Amino acid sequence: MTQRDPAISKGVDWSLVWIYFLLVAIGITAIFAATYKEGDPILQSFLRFKTDYSKQFYFFLAGLVIALFILLTDSKFFPATANLGYVMGIFMLLLVFPFHSNIKGTESIIKLGAFNFQPAEFCKIFVAMALAKYLSRPDTNFTKTRSQFIAAAISLFPAVLALMQNETGLALVYFSFFL
Repeated sequence: MTQRDPAISKGVDWSLVWIYFLLVAIGITAIFAATYKEGDPILQSFLRFKTDYSKQFYFFLAGLVIALFILLTDSKFFPATANLGYVMGIFMLLLVFPFHSNIKGTESIIKLGAFNFQPAEFCKIFVAMALAKYLSRPDTNFTKTRSQFIAAAISLFPAVLALMQNETGLALVYFSFFL
């Protein structure tokens, strides 16, 4: 019997999956402990989507569905749609200007009924994918100023839009892509 090298095996590292579930459970428990009102039925308050901890629970379930989608999707899908996602992310950032709501001091949120949507959060994913696609192209020579300028523009344009929406924290994330 030969021993397999763990670096070569293609299995899932289940310890990381369990750590993720543990962190989610700790997070939901912390939110529950901070916001639960005595007398509220626990099970019903988790299922109603009206409390912070029930929203966090449903976002966790949505995250599981998204994770399953990502795992089952062909790896060529993401590079093929990176530029389309980037354009869609920039478009969503531009939609904030006419349709924004002032919520807790920020004006970068679009209110869709009971759901608040912050396009800059989703745009981070699209910027990372577009930048990775651009930098991994065979004809991209990062020692040339033109390639550096294009990469900087990919990451800094959404940063400028985030700054115009008074979202300095999100702009710092885009600046980290620039660095």
